[in-house]
Amino acid sequence: MRSILLRGNSPVFASDLTQMGHVFFPGEAFSVWVPGEDGAAPQAAPPDGWRVDVVALPSGGGEGGPPWQGGSEGALPWHVAVEVSGPAGRRRAEGGLTQTADESPRTFEHRLRRLAKGLLVDVLSPLVGFRPGWGILTGVRPTKLVHQMLDAGEPDPVARLTGEYRLVPDKAELVAGVARLQRPYLGRDPRAVSLYIGIPFCPSICSFCSFSIYPINQHRSQVSPFLEALGREMAIIGEAIRDLGLRVESIYFGGGTPTSPRDEDFAWMLQAAEQHLLRGQAPAEYTMEGGRPETFNKAKLDAMAAAGVNRVSVNPQTTVQATLMHLGRIHTVEKFYRAYELVRSHPAGFTVNTDIIIGLPGEGPAEVHHTLADMRRLAPDNLTVHTLAVKRGSRIHGEGEAGEVLRALTPAEAEALVQDAAETARAMGQRPYYLYRQKFMVGALENVGYALPGKESLYNIQMMEERQTVIGLGAGATSKWYKPLGGNRGWLLKAPANPGDPQTYAERAEELARRKVEHLRLLYGE
Repeated sequence: MRSILLRGNSPVFASDLTQMGHVFFPGEAFSVWVPGEDGAAPQAAPPDGWRVDVVALPSGGGEGGPPWQGGSEGALPWHVAVEVSGPAGRRRAEGGLTQTADESPRTFEHRLRRLAKGLLVDVLSPLVGFRPGWGILTGVRPTKLVHQMLDAGEPDPVARLTGEYRLVPDKAELVAGVARLQRPYLGRDPRAVSLYIGIPFCPSICSFCSFSIYPINQHRSQVSPFLEALGREMAIIGEAIRDLGLRVESIYFGGGTPTSPRDEDFAWMLQAAEQHLLRGQAPAEYTMEGGRPETFNKAKLDAMAAAGVNRVSVNPQTTVQATLMHLGRIHTVEKFYRAYELVRSHPAGFTVNTDIIIGLPGEGPAEVHHTLADMRRLAPDNLTVHTLAVKRGSRIHGEGEAGEVLRALTPAEAEALVQDAAETARAMGQRPYYLYRQKFMVGALENVGYALPGKESLYNIQMMEERQTVIGLGAGATSKWYKPLGGNRGWLLKAPANPGDPQTYAERAEELARRKVEHLRLLYGE
């Protein structure tokens, strides 16, 4: 195993070096060193393997200094150098920036870190033979950056993304296009909210899943107490929604697999949502993240239609039977086909979403193209294309297979398959409307939701862009409190998630609901 060391001369570089280490050396062990309070000497560089050094120092110029000088009085020029050496050779890049007298330390630190990460991408990419398409961006929501640029009047976000942030042109165009499409959906009604309801049960746990999920057949005795507690939480939150005059724009049942309870329990759950949360409100969007095809039947679909559900996800992840078995899913490809047709042919006329994942263990181009051909044949209204993320809580990671899975496809192979999926969506008349990224993704790529025009998921947009309050109910659900301040400005606070364990949730549901009501009254009670 080759040795990899990333060093910085300031603690501010620690998280950036860690994140970029995962991007350039996926699934490999590496070390990060920055100076600490203990005053320990720098970690020795490996004699062979990779070494990355990031050094940032203030300088007033002069002999031996950088080739730029300070600007106005009180300004302080800084010199940044990044040097990389490894099996493929050695490279070095330098840059500079000036800290102005009226600039806050936080703003300057962000600029300094962006410069250092950009230089790191410039020197490391040619040596490892891979230039990350997302440049220096490692966060979950790159669209938020574009929205901030547009809010500030940025004339050309793509130019700034490809320059300062080092995105490749097609990723910059993608994220800018998604953000522009989303703009009309954001901030339309300051009293509109979205509801997320988490159901923690699934038929089985997939090998890539890292959520707090409970196989329903082994935890059947917990279903009724959980649903009863969910009903109590719904009642408390629903009363606050009415008292405060809030409008429910979208409601989303997720999990887990919310269609996994028995038919009568499922119908009760939807009736409770109508009785307690909606009370005659008709959300513009009502989504059921069915997910697992084996949980669908006509009775559940009829219950959805009666409750006003208008968007349903039927998620195969792949239509290769051998992969489904390897993942631990207990449905067959044929069950997916039947479930899809059952949903598609229902007289309610549901908007149908399907999820697929690129980079699943054992899958290469042939398997992905097989799944994409099925998607084109079935023609869902929404196609959500995920790139596999190997989370620490997943069985893949727990069994020590993370490195192998992350490196099974080269970045170029993974990118080609993502582009093939994009072409499949375009061929069905769909366009990208939401996008997010995760840590430890195959090829350091992205997840993209595609939709026919007018079929975009409102919840997905609001949840990802965080410009609307999302009230989370049920197990593992997180609430996000957003306070509009006008002019596309506002503040956001993420509340602690509800317990993921059904029993703990059932014991605390009312306490947690009342705490949320307190927050809602602070936000909307004026």
